[in-house]
Amino acid sequence: MDEDRLGAICSELAARVADELRKDLGKKWRCPRDLRTRIVGYAVACREDGETLGAISARLGLIESTLARWLRKRKKRTRVDSGLEPGFRSVAIVPCDEVQRSAGSHQLRLITADGHIVEGLDLQSAAYLLKAIG
Repeated sequence: MDEDRLGAICSELAARVADELRKDLGKKWRCPRDLRTRIVGYAVACREDGETLGAISARLGLIESTLARWLRKRKKRTRVDSGLEPGFRSVAIVPCDEVQRSAGSHQLRLITADGHIVEGLDLQSAAYLLKAIG
């Protein structure tokens, strides 16, 4: 999303949060589900741009731990909805045209879910690394 659109969404969400907080002044606040869903979507987009939870929550007028909890719940729900057990992820083995292999050499390349790349592994090293990172 472009910066102007994100800024407009942030302003709208911050205003709605402030309105909701004023309505329930003195009571334990419960965010409406539709507003929470929009806030989490906005926060995910901002996190993908590298922003901290503290900066995002401050702009929205929320407590950082509240936003963090909502994001964790979303992540947990996504795993349950996709049928994955906690701690497991889907993986795919795909051919990589970038790696040039010599005729006698069988080197492996490991790309983690976070985007880290480890190249030049033999089978034993790759097995040890996978066992170590779980």
